[in-house]
Amino acid sequence: MFHIVTPVKGKPFTIGRKEDCDIRFSDVFVSREHAVLENLQGEWLLKNLSTNSVTQLNGDDVKESPLKDGDVIVVGLHQIRVTLRGEDLSLLLLDSFDSAETFALSEEAKEIELNGEGSKKISLKVQAKNAYCTLFFKEKISNCNGKKISRISLTEGETARLENFEFSYKSGELLSRNILSGFDVDVRNLDVYAGKKKLLNNINFNLPAGEILAIIGRSGQGKSSLLKLLKGEYGKAETSSVLFAGVDYRKKEIRRRVAFLPQDPALRKDLTVWETLFHGAKTSMNPWELKVSFQEKSDRICELFGLSHRKDSFVQTLSGGEMRRVGLAQELMGSPGLIVLDEPLSGLDPYNSNILCSHLKQLSFLGHTIILTTHSYEALKIANKVLVLHQGEQCFYGTREEAYHFFKTKDAETILSGLNDESAVRWNNSQNTPFKNKLASESKTYFFPSKLPCLFLYNLQLIFKQWFRDHGKMTALLVQPIVIGFLFSQIFSRNSSIWAISFAVILCANWFALSLSIREIVQEKEVLNADLRKGVGIFPYLLVKTLVPSLVAFLQTLVVFAFVAVKTVIHPSPALLSLIVLTTVLPAVSMGLLVSSFSRNPGQANAFLPLVIIPQVALAGALVPLDQMTAIGKAISYAVWSRYNQGSLLDLLLERPLGAMDIILAMTLALIFFIIASLNLFHLRKAK
Repeated sequence: MFHIVTPVKGKPFTIGRKEDCDIRFSDVFVSREHAVLENLQGEWLLKNLSTNSVTQLNGDDVKESPLKDGDVIVVGLHQIRVTLRGEDLSLLLLDSFDSAETFALSEEAKEIELNGEGSKKISLKVQAKNAYCTLFFKEKISNCNGKKISRISLTEGETARLENFEFSYKSGELLSRNILSGFDVDVRNLDVYAGKKKLLNNINFNLPAGEILAIIGRSGQGKSSLLKLLKGEYGKAETSSVLFAGVDYRKKEIRRRVAFLPQDPALRKDLTVWETLFHGAKTSMNPWELKVSFQEKSDRICELFGLSHRKDSFVQTLSGGEMRRVGLAQELMGSPGLIVLDEPLSGLDPYNSNILCSHLKQLSFLGHTIILTTHSYEALKIANKVLVLHQGEQCFYGTREEAYHFFKTKDAETILSGLNDESAVRWNNSQNTPFKNKLASESKTYFFPSKLPCLFLYNLQLIFKQWFRDHGKMTALLVQPIVIGFLFSQIFSRNSSIWAISFAVILCANWFALSLSIREIVQEKEVLNADLRKGVGIFPYLLVKTLVPSLVAFLQTLVVFAFVAVKTVIHPSPALLSLIVLTTVLPAVSMGLLVSSFSRNPGQANAFLPLVIIPQVALAGALVPLDQMTAIGKAISYAVWSRYNQGSLLDLLLERPLGAMDIILAMTLALIFFIIASLNLFHLRKAK
């Protein structure tokens, strides 16, 4: 974890080992009075007070120097990042903990306990035997496929990673180190495909953990294609290798720890900032961790991103820059090892661009690896590495300074304007690609199991909260049944046909159920994709999306029925209401969710609504008897649930023996729709 300290102007700010220092480090690598920060004549100065310990500014020894935004101060073994807004100074520190321990091993098992990031601890036994050592964990861990295991074996010189711990075995000793959360990214011989179409050819780069990679290139040259590959939306050649922390990027456990943020963050606009952060924690932290550390972690992240004063604001009231910071803050609740951003500075004014770049640099300082695409040259200033793409080919990879040297310019705009058909050939013929055509092998990387709670009650609360806060939607839900019910009360009377009345009620129930559910998934698909990638359960999610629209559609139908009952001989009964729910509302809602899960956007979902509702009218047997339909029409009618609820409802109203098969078939259709929607969402979870 980290914390932020804000020095006060007009008062010296001291760093050292003395108890009265403003920042106190306890290790011997820090002097008792090590350094002081002062604001003199509107400028913050760093003064070194130590004669025998390290004090550096941006990697250089320092005696006295002014501070700039983004500077990194090194005191002993500790790093402090500077953020300056005018004369307002804040210091970002990584919480210190023992970085390494060594254990001498023998054939007799030894019990050890290790402290990790935050409050995380692990207990294990270690034992050396026959030139290898074995780590026995008291609580099971997961391999990259999500399989639970209880032990790791290491041969001489071998290393394994477990979240923020790294274990190495050498000469009869086990070395345990605390490491930062960032993933190194290794891409070799990467060919990217959308179906059979090749979009990128032979991309190679290796990005160390905790660094920022800026991918630049003109529009349509492959930047977004690379990001979609990393996200799992596009496929790669079998001979290509893409590894995060030494693990194939498609593996379930590694994908849970990667954050993807589009230009417009996938946020629920009707939640507050605090509720958004809570959602991020709820979908990425186990229940114990959520209870113990959520409040402190959310407060620190809000402070880091300058959102403390906006915690109670609704997301829809935020500016574009604030929304992107909230999107980042939400993802940080799960401590991602890699953050991938698509054009994060697009559409932001220079002030907000500068703030967001500063935050991205802070995240890399905290150990997070960052990959971003950009058209903004502001982002190049914070990037450790630059990848240049043109016409689906790699034209350069290296540091920003190396890029200027390679392209013989000091202007990023000149780099892009000078790209041509020969650029990729020139790069491939250069001596700067030593690792191309060498496939990397997967390493021993393990994870603490993701023990997410069942989110059924949370999702239930969430959907009600969203619906009730959407005043326009709530008004429409109340007005619709009243208007339709009033119109029916003016049409039907005690002399009206029971056949026509039942058909009208069924049509209303279908309309209410379908219109409520057909956009329910697609309108939050980006949010859902992120949740599914983190391991959120599909069944609890779909169950909530089925129950709430079904309940509301039933209540709306009941209002219409109340208007009809006043003017007709039909009166609601428990059996009749149950039939409406089982044979009309549930199948319609399930079909709506099915369409919603396959739709690309809400507009497309709406376009499918007539295609779903019209067969309920035409093939139910109310307009044309089933025995008068053509063979094709009759065959299609078996997949139309209105055929079954029309028949069962008439049996009930005419006091005929109720056909159980009609109810069973309607419920079977509902179950089939539900299963297909579940399978589609499961498919979305997997990377190609």
